[in-house]
Amino acid sequence: MEVWDIPLMGSTGLVSQPHQEDVVSNGRARRLSRGDRRRNERLTRLRAVVTRESAVLAFDLAGDKQVCALCDPDSAVIARRTIRAKAWQLSQAMAWGLARAAAAGFSSVVVACEPTGHRWRVLDQIADQAGVRLCACSRCWSAGPGRLRTSPGTRTTTPTR
Repeated sequence: MEVWDIPLMGSTGLVSQPHQEDVVSNGRARRLSRGDRRRNERLTRLRAVVTRESAVLAFDLAGDKQVCALCDPDSAVIARRTIRAKAWQLSQAMAWGLARAAAAGFSSVVVACEPTGHRWRVLDQIADQAGVRLCACSRCWSAGPGRLRTSPGTRTTTPTR
């Protein structure tokens, strides 16, 4: 039995496959499906924000307890931290994340969070003071066209609705 005969063993990860199994074809079996094309477009938009040299410092913002995770571009967690503080007290957590990213060999950092409530605006100010970009979107990594908009004159990406 060859490796390609085993399901998922022939998968190459984030690369879209040029065919689908068990699908009735109308003569265009070599063409990518609409879903594959959309996924490739979404990954292209993601790579414009998060390059291979960038780490992602993601925050889960709440009232008194904040959680942050430093991830590589493939979403593998490098470090995680829980902070008992308000959102406007996250300067030390930001400095911690930037230091850990530099120690891991990343040349840049993108800060990510969900834009719920007012806390993400405070995190935007902290990120701006640290000189990093904030990506604030309810579906940051799977946003479709038009769901992400970079505000002119800022480093902030905000939702359009």
